[in-house]
Amino acid sequence: MNRSTFIFATYSYLLLMAAAAVGCNQGAPLPDDVAVQSEPIIHGKASTTAQNEVVMLRIADQAMCSGSLVAPNLVLTARHCVSHTDETLSCAADGHPLAGGKIQGDFDPQELVVYTGSKQSNLHARARGAQIVHDSSHNLCNHDLALVVLDRPVTQTPIAALRLRETTRVGELVTSVGWGLTQSGTLPTARMQRQRVPVLDVGPSRSTPPNDLVVGEAICSGDSGGPALSAKNAVIGVVSSGGNGRFDPNNPAAGCIGKNTTNVYTRLAPFAKLIRQAFAEASATPKLEP
Repeated sequence: MNRSTFIFATYSYLLLMAAAAVGCNQGAPLPDDVAVQSEPIIHGKASTTAQNEVVMLRIADQAMCSGSLVAPNLVLTARHCVSHTDETLSCAADGHPLAGGKIQGDFDPQELVVYTGSKQSNLHARARGAQIVHDSSHNLCNHDLALVVLDRPVTQTPIAALRLRETTRVGELVTSVGWGLTQSGTLPTARMQRQRVPVLDVGPSRSTPPNDLVVGEAICSGDSGGPALSAKNAVIGVVSSGGNGRFDPNNPAAGCIGKNTTNVYTRLAPFAKLIRQAFAEASATPKLEP
């Protein structure tokens, strides 16, 4: 079996700019604070301040992803959020690419800006990328994970715990968190979450690549790189891709809604060595799931 899907992603939603600038005296200047457009992840609710480790990652002033602050100067996200890639991909169950998913090169790290805050009204630019860490794969299939070392520490923001052991199982309930589209096809005024999302499959299986896990309806464009959180509030995977094959020009979220929707997260455990390498680059130590 293979899965063919679109990348959840860095759709070029232009972000509205607020007036106030952020004061910071390290590295390159940061942009003005960002504001996003209207209302309540798919059929979710507002994320709480207990999830403030989930950040917005803005790319080259035009597109956005989600991510997790895993050290004061390190963000975990999806590979397609930090690299130029195809917008669709088809992957075999063993993880090798069938079509699409090609990675054409990385963004300039300085084009990646991290914003913290739980609402549109309190989003603040806090740091830029200084270094991108990934496994150098040339295709996203089975490899859609990356970390960004920041040019300055992000203070007064919680740090995400990580699951780096192979313990994820079918039926486990996770919480999806991110800044992506809501069911109405608009960007939210607050970071969103959807609780009690069941894990439907864990690779390697007859239909899921070794490094992935699968859930149903939950996430959408802009949630890319955002976490699946365990019951112990640890990141077990990052949003990679998904969809149900539908296209509605009047609602860009249509492909994310319904019982036939399949969403893919890249699991952390298969990348434990790479993640520890990124922590070494950041001179930090990972906080592990209890």
